[in-house]
Amino acid sequence: MPLTITRFAPENLSSAEVTKSLSTDRPSASYKLEYFDVSGMGALPRDILSFGGAQWEDLPVTNWPAEVKAPFGLFPVLHIKTADGKELRLSETIVITHYLAKQFGLLGDNEWEGLQIMTFYSSSLYLRDRLTMRVTWNYKEVQEKAMETFLKKDLPLWIETHTKHLKDNGSNGHYFGNKLSLADLETANDIDHFQCLYRGDEIVNQIKQGSPEIWRVKETVDNEPRLQSWRQSEGYKKHVATSQAMYARTGI
Repeated sequence: MPLTITRFAPENLSSAEVTKSLSTDRPSASYKLEYFDVSGMGALPRDILSFGGAQWEDLPVTNWPAEVKAPFGLFPVLHIKTADGKELRLSETIVITHYLAKQFGLLGDNEWEGLQIMTFYSSSLYLRDRLTMRVTWNYKEVQEKAMETFLKKDLPLWIETHTKHLKDNGSNGHYFGNKLSLADLETANDIDHFQCLYRGDEIVNQIKQGSPEIWRVKETVDNEPRLQSWRQSEGYKKHVATSQAMYARTGI
């Protein structure tokens, strides 16, 4: 597979110049999220861009796997066009997500809130990663046993710890205060992802029955007006349908 490792920023720009461009008239920046026509790791960045009212578009990956032009050869890639015309790239999902969350006010009101939000975001992301590596793309002969372990050990621990925190925050559908955060969006995206999987109905039902507090987070995100127009779009529906078809054939 021919692989072209592309730069994150033009060679003639210093880090100080890039930083200045990123901070100049942020609302006038525009974005393209380059990713496959599935939900996957592109779902959360797409939600953040929609929530933030950003100028953005989906940029489908083309000519893959014959040719890959991306930092590290991986997707998603966020293409940023700054207000002063600079064209930059970000790679790695966690980096893209953190950058966009910071841009659009999803990391709380201060550094301590931001650290806690990132902690719960990381916890939910890791839960999803465990399921992906241990069950979804594991060997078929061990998938059922791995799923039982997930349902009886990993998922209950996540439910218990997150529920306790959500109760401490008043069971109001948010992890912190009374406004949407990255932690809220990641939890809701996890549940959306689980719904596409084999035996996903069991996972989702265990969350719904085991924690009204977590389920309220999901409902709060779903009812966010700034997200609803995106989630009613043909692009979003196509990503979900493709994800459902892909995850119907998992295992190795």
